[in-house]
Amino acid sequence: MDTDEMTLVRALRADAPVPDRSSLAEGRQRLTEAAGRRRGRRADWRLTAVAATAAVAAAAVLGTQFLGGEQDVRPGARTAAVVELGSAAPVLRDAAAEVADDPVPAPRAGQWVYTKDLEIRAQEDGPGEERGGRRETEHWYRYADPEFENGKAGDDRSPRERFQFLAQLPQDPAQVKKRARAFYPGEDESVAAHDFRALSLLAASCPAEPKGLAAVYRAMATVPGLRAVRTRDALDRPVIGIRFPGERGLLLLDAETFRYAGSSPGSPDGDGARAVMKAALVDREGKRS
Repeated sequence: MDTDEMTLVRALRADAPVPDRSSLAEGRQRLTEAAGRRRGRRADWRLTAVAATAAVAAAAVLGTQFLGGEQDVRPGARTAAVVELGSAAPVLRDAAAEVADDPVPAPRAGQWVYTKDLEIRAQEDGPGEERGGRRETEHWYRYADPEFENGKAGDDRSPRERFQFLAQLPQDPAQVKKRARAFYPGEDESVAAHDFRALSLLAASCPAEPKGLAAVYRAMATVPGLRAVRTRDALDRPVIGIRFPGERGLLLLDAETFRYAGSSPGSPDGDGARAVMKAALVDREGKRS
C-alpha cells in the first residue's frame, strides 16, 4: 500500500507554528513561475493540487533551513525542499518529448569532453583522506579513445562509443532495455535494477544524441516502481530526482532542459552529491570552452 506523503509531512513537526503569508510568499512565487515555464509542457504531474499543497507544507516544515541559506555551508547544514511527484513514468515521458527535437551535436575525433562538477564530501581531514566539504573538480576525456571502446575497459565507455550507441537505439522500450543491459553488463541484481543502472549511465552521456536519449527516457519510464521528486541540487538549481524503489539515491535531471544534472546517494545537497556545472566538447585538453 502506498504511503500517504501528506500524512508524513504533517507528522514531521506537528508542533511547528503555522507560517504567516510573508513566510510562504517566496515559495508560492517560485511555484507560480515554474508552472509557466517551457513551451507546451503537460502539467499533469507538475501542478496538481497535491503537489502544490505538498510544496507549501514542505516550506512550512523546513522554513529557513533551506530558504536564504548561505552558499558556503558544510554538508547537511542546508536541507533542500523535496516535493513528491509520484510515479516517474509521466515525468520521463515528458522528458523524452522535450529532448527528442534538441539540436544534434556533431562531435569529431580529436575533440575532448570537458566536465566541471561540484562535489560534496563529508569526511574530515585525516591521513589519506581528502578534505571534506564542497569542492569543484574538472576532467577532460578524449571523445574518441580506442582504449575505452569495444569492451576493452569493461563498463568504461568512450564518449564516442556512447554517442554512437544512442544514435542506433530502436524506439521499442523493451529492445532499448535489452541493448542497455548488454552495453553495461551486470550481476547479482534484478532485471529492473540492471535496467535502471544501465539507462542512468546512458542518460549521463555527453555528448548525447537527442533521439537516442529520448528512447532512453521512454525505456526508463517502463521500469517498474520508479518515483520522481522535485527539489533543488547543490547549486540551488531546480531539478527532478528519479529514484529506484527501496533506494535513497537520485538520478538528477535539470527541471528546464531534462538533461543530466548530477546524482546523489541521498539528499541532492548532502554527502556524496554531485552537480554538473558544465559539460562541453572542446578542441583540446585543458580548454574549457
